[in-house]
Amino acid sequence: MRALAQFQRDASSDAPNDNTVPFAQPDLDRSRTRDPRIGCAGIVRRGSEVLLGRRSKDPNRGLWVLPGGGVGFGETLIETLQRELAEEAHIEVDIENIFDVSELITPPNEHRVIVYMNARYRSGEPVASSDLSEVRFFQTEEIKKMSASKMISPFVETILRKAALL
Repeated sequence: MRALAQFQRDASSDAPNDNTVPFAQPDLDRSRTRDPRIGCAGIVRRGSEVLLGRRSKDPNRGLWVLPGGGVGFGETLIETLQRELAEEAHIEVDIENIFDVSELITPPNEHRVIVYMNARYRSGEPVASSDLSEVRFFQTEEIKKMSASKMISPFVETILRKAALL
């Protein structure tokens, strides 16, 4: 959890302390720019299985992804991932650490920063929600077959390779 602490900020002060990273404010003309969206997704493990969800909306409609979602104002990354997994998959998890941070930039309309976190399944039976048409745990061999059949988002495949799941 120490790795996660560096991304938290003391709300009472703008001064950095031992557990924070100062946030620089770039000098941008906001009338001509859009802010990137920040989200997080989980590599959720249950024994030797990994949780994937099939997207029910664009982008990546119909492809399997790592469940997650957008960070709300004032919400920590841990709170975001726990909330999103409860909403999207009806499960509870324990967050272990940050695995990877990636950017997805597809001009002119999309710029996302996605924080991928390792998590351990705690409880609940996976049930899909409005963002996902299906959600379930897969063995690594199943994930490899899905990848070969182009059933997984290419962006997510990159993360799964880094995690040695493909």
